[in-house]
Amino acid sequence: MGAWEGDLVRPLGFVTLYFAYAEGQLDEVFKVLIQVSGSRQPRFGSFGTKIGEASKLVEKIGVSRLPSLAAVLKEARPLVEARNELVHGQLFNGGKLGRLVSRDGTRDITQQEIENLAEGIWSWKERLWLQHCRELIPIASQIISEE
Repeated sequence: MGAWEGDLVRPLGFVTLYFAYAEGQLDEVFKVLIQVSGSRQPRFGSFGTKIGEASKLVEKIGVSRLPSLAAVLKEARPLVEARNELVHGQLFNGGKLGRLVSRDGTRDITQQEIENLAEGIWSWKERLWLQHCRELIPIASQIISEE
């Protein structure tokens, strides 16, 4: 990511930026799920709430029709938890190691751990986009044409 050794700020920036991109992609998926399911559920709330609501809509449409999308949505929980711990905790830079103080306690954290989280969030967003295109849009078209 081009950060220098011990820099925790740059990878933290990528975590927040990539998470915003992921949330934007989730909103796009949510729009289609609401339309296809006939639901009137709002699209607002925390990322975790949106994941939960999107999962419920997938269940309403039928997990057997959207198995890959259902799986990708389930993968989000550990990323959300890790991101929340990092962003809402206290991060102290201290050379090669940082110190993260969160509701889960205090622990050392490395630049690489934060970079891995950022890359995991980016990868998850890409898998969500892929299932949006490969699975959700074709099923949505099929359901809408059946009506």
